[in-house]
Amino acid sequence: MNLDGLRPWGGLVDGDRPDVVVAGIAYDGSAVYRKGAALAPQRIRELSAVMPPVTEEGQLLTGLRVKDIGDLDAGEDIEGGWMDPMNRLAAIPPEAFLTVAGGDHCTAISTLAAQTRRHPGLRVLWVDAHPDLCDYSRGGSWTCGCALRRALEASGIEPSRVVIAGGRDFDPEELEFIRANGVLLVTAADIARDPTGSAQRIAERLAGSKVHISFDIDVLDPAFAPGTEIPSAGGLSSREALELLRGATRSSTLVGFDVVEVSPPFDNADITSLAALKMIFEVWGLVIGKR
Repeated sequence: MNLDGLRPWGGLVDGDRPDVVVAGIAYDGSAVYRKGAALAPQRIRELSAVMPPVTEEGQLLTGLRVKDIGDLDAGEDIEGGWMDPMNRLAAIPPEAFLTVAGGDHCTAISTLAAQTRRHPGLRVLWVDAHPDLCDYSRGGSWTCGCALRRALEASGIEPSRVVIAGGRDFDPEELEFIRANGVLLVTAADIARDPTGSAQRIAERLAGSKVHISFDIDVLDPAFAPGTEIPSAGGLSSREALELLRGATRSSTLVGFDVVEVSPPFDNADITSLAALKMIFEVWGLVIGKR
Protein backbone atom coordinates (compact mmCIF):
# COMPACT_ATOMS: atom_id res chain seq x y z
CA MET A 1 0.00 0.00 0.00
CA ASN A 2 1.41 3.37 -1.01
CA LEU A 3 1.49 5.64 2.05
CA ASP A 4 3.89 8.23 0.63
CA GLY A 5 3.17 11.73 1.89
CA LEU A 6 0.55 10.60 4.40
CA ARG A 7 0.81 11.17 8.15
CA PRO A 8 -0.18 8.63 10.81
CA TRP A 9 -3.53 8.82 12.56
CA GLY A 10 -5.22 10.70 9.74
CA GLY A 11 -2.78 13.59 10.12
CA LEU A 12 -4.15 14.41 13.58
CA VAL A 13 -0.82 13.96 15.39
CA ASP A 14 -0.16 16.87 17.76
CA GLY A 15 1.88 16.29 20.91
CA ASP A 16 0.79 19.45 22.74
CA ARG A 17 -2.06 18.97 25.25
CA PRO A 18 -3.43 15.87 23.48
CA ASP A 19 -7.12 15.01 23.43
CA VAL A 20 -6.23 11.40 22.58
CA VAL A 21 -3.19 9.38 23.64
CA VAL A 22 -2.41 6.27 21.61
CA ALA A 23 -0.19 3.42 22.80
CA GLY A 24 0.63 -0.03 21.51
CA ILE A 25 1.28 -3.17 23.53
CA ALA A 26 3.03 -5.50 21.10
CA TYR A 27 2.56 -8.75 23.01
CA ASP A 28 1.04 -12.09 21.99
CA GLY A 29 2.62 -14.44 24.50
CA SER A 30 -0.81 -15.45 25.82
CA ALA A 31 -2.04 -16.69 22.45
CA VAL A 32 -2.42 -20.47 22.47
CA TYR A 33 -3.53 -21.17 18.90
CA ARG A 34 -2.04 -18.69 16.41
CA LYS A 35 0.43 -15.98 17.34
CA GLY A 36 0.87 -12.80 15.34
CA ALA A 37 -1.01 -10.11 17.29
CA ALA A 38 2.30 -8.65 18.50
CA LEU A 39 2.72 -7.27 14.98
CA ALA A 40 -0.61 -5.45 15.05
CA PRO A 41 0.30 -2.15 16.76
CA GLN A 42 2.88 -1.29 14.13
CA ARG A 43 0.68 -2.32 11.20
CA ILE A 44 -2.32 -0.44 12.59
CA ARG A 45 -0.10 2.60 13.14
CA GLU A 46 1.22 2.43 9.56
CA LEU A 47 -2.21 2.04 8.00
CA SER A 48 -3.71 4.81 10.15
CA ALA A 49 -2.33 7.24 7.59
CA VAL A 50 -4.98 6.16 5.07
CA MET A 51 -7.86 7.13 7.36
CA PRO A 52 -9.42 10.52 6.63
CA PRO A 53 -10.02 12.69 9.74
CA VAL A 54 -13.77 12.54 9.19
CA THR A 55 -16.34 10.06 10.55
CA GLU A 56 -18.68 8.13 8.33
CA GLU A 57 -21.45 10.62 9.16
CA GLY A 58 -19.35 13.59 8.07
CA GLN A 59 -18.19 14.76 11.49
CA LEU A 60 -14.80 16.43 11.28
CA LEU A 61 -12.07 15.14 13.58
CA THR A 62 -9.64 17.87 12.52
CA GLY A 63 -9.75 19.57 15.91
CA LEU A 64 -8.61 16.39 17.67
CA ARG A 65 -5.03 16.38 18.95
CA VAL A 66 -3.50 12.90 18.97
CA LYS A 67 -0.26 11.88 20.66
CA ASP A 68 1.23 8.44 19.95
CA ILE A 69 3.60 7.36 22.73
CA GLY A 70 4.71 4.24 20.87
CA ASP A 71 4.75 0.65 22.03
CA LEU A 72 4.94 -0.30 25.71
CA ASP A 73 6.90 -3.38 26.76
CA ALA A 74 5.07 -6.14 28.62
CA GLY A 75 8.16 -8.37 28.57
CA GLU A 76 8.12 -12.02 27.60
CA ASP A 77 5.37 -13.01 30.05
CA ILE A 78 2.30 -10.88 30.81
CA GLU A 79 2.03 -12.42 34.29
CA GLY A 80 5.29 -10.79 35.28
CA GLY A 81 5.22 -7.86 32.88
CA TRP A 82 1.76 -6.31 32.94
CA MET A 83 2.57 -3.69 35.59
CA ASP A 84 5.15 -1.80 33.53
CA PRO A 85 2.76 -0.79 30.71
CA MET A 86 0.05 -0.26 33.31
CA ASN A 87 2.15 2.32 35.13
CA ARG A 88 2.92 4.13 31.88
CA LEU A 89 -0.75 4.25 30.93
CA ALA A 90 -1.88 5.24 34.43
CA ALA A 91 0.37 8.31 34.27
CA ILE A 92 -1.49 9.73 31.27
CA PRO A 93 -3.69 12.67 32.35
CA PRO A 94 -7.30 11.52 32.76
CA GLU A 95 -8.55 14.30 30.45
CA ALA A 96 -6.99 12.46 27.48
CA PHE A 97 -8.96 9.69 25.81
CA LEU A 98 -6.86 6.52 25.97
CA THR A 99 -6.56 4.33 22.86
CA VAL A 100 -4.51 1.14 23.03
CA ALA A 101 -3.63 -1.22 20.18
CA GLY A 102 -2.83 -4.78 21.23
CA GLY A 103 -1.50 -7.38 21.14
CA ASP A 104 -3.53 -10.32 22.34
CA HIS A 105 -6.40 -9.72 24.75
CA CYS A 106 -4.24 -10.20 27.83
CA THR A 107 -2.85 -6.74 27.08
CA ALA A 108 -6.18 -5.47 28.43
CA ILE A 109 -4.99 -6.46 31.90
CA SER A 110 -2.57 -3.52 31.83
CA THR A 111 -5.08 -1.25 30.12
CA LEU A 112 -7.98 -1.83 32.51
CA ALA A 113 -5.78 -1.68 35.61
CA ALA A 114 -4.50 1.70 34.41
CA GLN A 115 -7.98 2.94 33.57
CA THR A 116 -9.32 2.26 37.06
CA ARG A 117 -6.53 4.44 38.42
CA ARG A 118 -7.33 7.20 35.93
CA HIS A 119 -11.11 6.83 36.27
CA PRO A 120 -12.31 5.26 39.55
CA GLY A 121 -15.73 3.67 39.30
CA LEU A 122 -15.19 2.66 35.68
CA ARG A 123 -17.52 0.31 33.81
CA VAL A 124 -16.31 -1.97 31.02
CA LEU A 125 -17.90 -2.91 27.72
CA TRP A 126 -16.11 -6.11 26.66
CA VAL A 127 -16.90 -6.67 22.98
CA ASP A 128 -15.68 -10.15 22.16
CA ALA A 129 -16.70 -13.53 20.76
CA HIS A 130 -15.30 -15.01 23.99
CA PRO A 131 -15.89 -13.87 27.60
CA ASP A 132 -12.28 -14.74 28.56
CA LEU A 133 -13.47 -15.45 32.10
CA CYS A 134 -11.80 -18.81 32.73
CA ASP A 135 -9.64 -19.17 35.81
CA TYR A 136 -7.51 -21.71 33.95
CA SER A 137 -7.65 -22.22 30.20
CA ARG A 138 -5.68 -24.07 27.54
CA GLY A 139 -2.74 -24.87 29.74
CA GLY A 140 -2.42 -21.77 31.90
CA SER A 141 -3.96 -19.06 34.04
CA TRP A 142 -2.61 -16.19 31.92
CA THR A 143 -3.76 -17.35 28.49
CA CYS A 144 -6.26 -15.37 26.42
CA GLY A 145 -9.16 -17.41 27.78
CA CYS A 146 -8.37 -15.90 31.19
CA ALA A 147 -7.84 -12.30 30.05
CA LEU A 148 -10.94 -10.70 31.57
CA ARG A 149 -10.73 -12.80 34.74
CA ARG A 150 -7.15 -11.63 35.36
CA ALA A 151 -8.00 -8.06 34.36
CA LEU A 152 -10.78 -7.89 36.94
CA GLU A 153 -8.40 -9.12 39.61
CA ALA A 154 -5.62 -6.72 38.62
CA SER A 155 -7.92 -3.70 38.36
CA GLY A 156 -10.33 -4.39 41.20
CA ILE A 157 -13.33 -3.83 38.92
CA GLU A 158 -16.45 -5.56 40.23
CA PRO A 159 -17.74 -8.13 37.70
CA SER A 160 -21.20 -6.57 37.90
CA ARG A 161 -19.72 -3.47 36.27
CA VAL A 162 -18.91 -5.44 33.11
CA VAL A 163 -21.04 -5.95 30.01
CA ILE A 164 -20.01 -8.61 27.50
CA ALA A 165 -21.36 -8.01 23.99
CA GLY A 166 -21.11 -10.26 20.95
CA GLY A 167 -20.27 -13.45 22.84
CA ARG A 168 -20.87 -16.76 21.06
CA ASP A 169 -18.13 -19.19 22.19
CA PHE A 170 -18.28 -20.15 25.86
CA ASP A 171 -16.68 -22.50 28.33
CA PRO A 172 -19.18 -23.76 30.95
CA GLU A 173 -17.06 -22.17 33.69
CA GLU A 174 -17.53 -18.76 32.06
CA LEU A 175 -21.31 -19.00 31.96
CA GLU A 176 -21.33 -19.99 35.61
CA PHE A 177 -19.16 -16.97 36.49
CA ILE A 178 -21.44 -14.66 34.51
CA ARG A 179 -24.57 -15.90 36.28
CA ALA A 180 -22.99 -15.84 39.73
CA ASN A 181 -21.47 -12.35 39.45
CA GLY A 182 -24.11 -10.22 37.76
CA VAL A 183 -22.27 -9.76 34.46
CA LEU A 184 -24.60 -8.67 31.65
CA LEU A 185 -24.13 -10.92 28.62
CA VAL A 186 -25.60 -9.83 25.29
CA THR A 187 -24.78 -12.51 22.76
CA ALA A 188 -24.10 -12.20 19.05
CA ALA A 189 -27.40 -13.98 18.48
CA ASP A 190 -29.21 -11.40 20.65
CA ILE A 191 -27.69 -8.59 18.60
CA ALA A 192 -28.57 -10.23 15.27
CA ARG A 193 -32.20 -10.82 16.31
CA ASP A 194 -32.81 -7.48 18.04
CA PRO A 195 -30.01 -4.96 17.46
CA THR A 196 -31.93 -1.98 18.85
CA GLY A 197 -33.12 -3.80 21.95
CA SER A 198 -29.66 -5.23 22.59
CA ALA A 199 -28.04 -1.81 22.43
CA GLN A 200 -30.74 -0.46 24.74
CA ARG A 201 -30.08 -3.17 27.35
CA ILE A 202 -26.39 -2.32 27.34
CA ALA A 203 -27.00 1.44 27.39
CA GLU A 204 -29.20 1.08 30.46
CA ARG A 205 -26.52 -0.85 32.33
CA LEU A 206 -23.81 1.67 31.40
CA ALA A 207 -25.91 4.83 31.83
CA GLY A 208 -24.29 7.67 33.75
CA SER A 209 -20.93 5.91 34.04
CA LYS A 210 -17.46 6.35 32.64
CA VAL A 211 -16.90 3.49 30.21
CA HIS A 212 -13.90 1.78 28.67
CA ILE A 213 -14.52 -0.37 25.58
CA SER A 214 -12.28 -3.40 25.11
CA PHE A 215 -12.84 -4.55 21.52
CA ASP A 216 -11.58 -7.93 20.39
CA ILE A 217 -11.61 -7.94 16.59
CA ASP A 218 -12.87 -11.54 16.64
CA VAL A 219 -16.29 -10.24 17.67
CA LEU A 220 -16.61 -9.58 13.94
CA ASP A 221 -17.48 -12.51 11.74
CA PRO A 222 -14.39 -13.92 9.96
CA ALA A 223 -15.86 -12.63 6.71
CA PHE A 224 -15.08 -9.12 8.01
CA ALA A 225 -11.98 -9.88 10.10
CA PRO A 226 -10.14 -13.06 9.12
CA GLY A 227 -6.81 -11.96 10.60
CA THR A 228 -7.23 -13.03 14.21
CA GLU A 229 -6.10 -15.81 16.53
CA ILE A 230 -9.43 -17.65 16.85
CA PRO A 231 -11.92 -16.86 14.06
CA SER A 232 -15.47 -17.65 15.15
CA ALA A 233 -18.34 -17.99 12.68
CA GLY A 234 -21.66 -16.28 13.38
CA GLY A 235 -20.18 -12.96 14.41
CA LEU A 236 -21.17 -9.35 13.93
CA SER A 237 -20.82 -7.50 10.68
CA SER A 238 -18.77 -4.33 10.71
CA ARG A 239 -22.01 -2.36 10.41
CA GLU A 240 -23.62 -4.18 13.36
CA ALA A 241 -20.55 -3.48 15.48
CA LEU A 242 -20.53 0.23 14.66
CA GLU A 243 -24.23 0.60 15.42
CA LEU A 244 -23.83 -1.36 18.65
CA LEU A 245 -21.01 0.88 19.89
CA ARG A 246 -23.01 3.97 19.03
CA GLY A 247 -26.26 2.82 20.64
CA ALA A 248 -24.75 1.12 23.68
CA THR A 249 -22.75 4.16 24.82
CA ARG A 250 -25.22 6.96 24.16
CA SER A 251 -25.97 7.51 27.88
CA SER A 252 -22.43 7.11 29.20
CA THR A 253 -19.06 8.86 29.00
CA LEU A 254 -16.37 7.13 26.98
CA VAL A 255 -12.89 7.33 28.50
CA GLY A 256 -10.97 4.68 26.60
CA PHE A 257 -10.85 2.10 23.84
CA ASP A 258 -8.53 -0.80 23.19
CA VAL A 259 -8.61 -3.03 20.12
CA VAL A 260 -6.90 -6.40 20.31
CA GLU A 261 -6.32 -9.73 18.57
CA VAL A 262 -5.62 -8.29 15.13
CA SER A 263 -3.09 -10.71 13.63
CA PRO A 264 -1.48 -9.36 10.44
CA PRO A 265 0.13 -12.68 9.41
CA PHE A 266 -3.35 -14.20 9.05
CA ASP A 267 -4.97 -11.17 7.48
CA ASN A 268 -6.11 -10.80 3.88
CA ALA A 269 -5.14 -7.54 2.17
CA ASP A 270 -5.14 -5.73 5.57
CA ILE A 271 -8.94 -5.84 5.88
CA THR A 272 -8.77 -6.80 9.57
CA SER A 273 -6.35 -4.01 10.43
CA LEU A 274 -8.48 -1.56 8.48
CA ALA A 275 -11.59 -2.76 10.34
CA ALA A 276 -9.79 -2.06 13.62
CA LEU A 277 -8.91 1.42 12.42
CA LYS A 278 -12.50 2.06 11.39
CA MET A 279 -13.61 1.24 14.93
CA ILE A 280 -10.95 3.53 16.42
CA PHE A 281 -11.81 6.54 14.29
CA GLU A 282 -15.57 6.13 14.74
CA VAL A 283 -15.14 5.84 18.53
CA TRP A 284 -13.12 9.07 18.44
CA GLY A 285 -16.08 10.61 16.65
CA LEU A 286 -18.39 9.46 19.45
CA VAL A 287 -16.07 11.08 22.00
CA ILE A 288 -15.99 14.39 20.14
CA GLY A 289 -19.74 14.30 19.67
CA LYS A 290 -20.29 14.32 23.44
CA ARG A 291 -17.98 17.26 24.15
